[in-house]
Amino acid sequence: MTSAALRTYRTTAFAALAGVTPRALRHYDRLGLLRPARSSAGYRLYTERDLETLEEIVALKFIGVPLKEIAAIRRRAKGPFVEVLRAQLETLQARRRVLTRAIDAIAAAEASLRSGATLDVQLMKRLIEVMHMDEHREEAVAAYTALLKAKAVHLSSLSDKQRTRMKQKWGTLVADVREALGEDPAGPEAQTLLNRWIALLQELGGSQRGGSAPVDLSLAFHWTSALRDEVWERRSEWLPPDAAAEAAGIGHAEEALARVRAMAETFPGGDVMDFIKRARAARA
Repeated sequence: MTSAALRTYRTTAFAALAGVTPRALRHYDRLGLLRPARSSAGYRLYTERDLETLEEIVALKFIGVPLKEIAAIRRRAKGPFVEVLRAQLETLQARRRVLTRAIDAIAAAEASLRSGATLDVQLMKRLIEVMHMDEHREEAVAAYTALLKAKAVHLSSLSDKQRTRMKQKWGTLVADVREALGEDPAGPEAQTLLNRWIALLQELGGSQRGGSAPVDLSLAFHWTSALRDEVWERRSEWLPPDAAAEAAGIGHAEEALARVRAMAETFPGGDVMDFIKRARAARA
C-alpha cells in the first residue's frame, strides 16, 4: 500500500481536496453514505479510498439520485462503480415503465371523457392506481424486498430432514385434495383443505404463527405490475446469487411469475390448483 493511500485528512483538509464543503461531509456521515475512521480524540479521518467513495456519491447525485437512495443503491450493487451505475439504470428503467403506464392510463381517461363517455370502473381503478403510484412506493418496495429476502434465507437454511418432511406434507395434502375434487369449494371439507394449504405455504416461507409480525404491504397500491417490476429489478437483493444469475434473462416480473406458476402447477397438477383457487374464491 502506498504512502498516499495511508495518508489521512481531517474534515476541512479533505473537503478542500474533494471540492465539497465540510458541512456536506458531515451530512454524508449522518446519512451513512461516507463514514470515515475516527481519531482517538473523535475527529473524522479521511483517506484516498474515502475520496473514491465521495466521487461515486457526487456522480450519483449529479445524475439525479436522491441522497437518501444512494446508500441503498451502493449496498445493492456490492461491487465496482460500474455495478452501482447498473443498479441505478435498472431502477430508472423500472420507473420509466411506471411513468409509461401512468401516461397511458391518463390519456385513456382523457380520451374517454372528451368523447362524452363516462369512466368505467376498470379505467377509474387504473387511474386511481397510477395517480398514487409514487406515494409510499419506496417503502412498499423495500418492505416486500425485505420479506422476500427473509423467505429466501429461511428456505436456504432448511436441513435435508426438514426438506424431506416438507415434501411428505405436501404429498399428503395434494392426495387429500385430489380425493375431494368433487366437493363444493365453499363446503367445510374444501375450506379445511384450503386452511392446510395456506398453513403449509406459511411454513414453507418461514412465517408460521407465533413468529415475527408480517410486513404491512397495504402501501403497495394494490400490487400493480409496475411495483412487481420494480421488486423484480431488485432481485439481486433477495435472490441467492446462483438463482439471481439464472434469472438474469427474465426481464419482467410477469414473465417470472408465469414461470413460477408453471413450475408450481407441475407438482400438484392443474386440477388441484384449480380446486384451491375455487376454494379461495368461495371464501372471498
